[in-house]
Amino acid sequence: MQREITINEFENTINAVDKIDEPIVIKRNNKEDLVVISLEQYKKNLFFTEINSKIEKGEEDLKNGRVHSAKSVFKELRKKYGY
Repeated sequence: MQREITINEFENTINAVDKIDEPIVIKRNNKEDLVVISLEQYKKNLFFTEINSKIEKGEEDLKNGRVHSAKSVFKELRKKYGY
């Protein structure tokens, strides 16, 4: 769920709220303009966006044959680091 407020209500709302539990949509000129979310939610969103991007890249690499066997990867690591 989300709350919708005007830009004029934003300052009063943000000062009265201890914790932002849901996105706050701010309207300017009667149009949705900004969204305020907690830093915690922002960090979660950023994390999942980054993970999804890496998964998509991995799937693209797999589709285009840009892969190595685990055996060859570990062989190279042993050669480089002496394990």
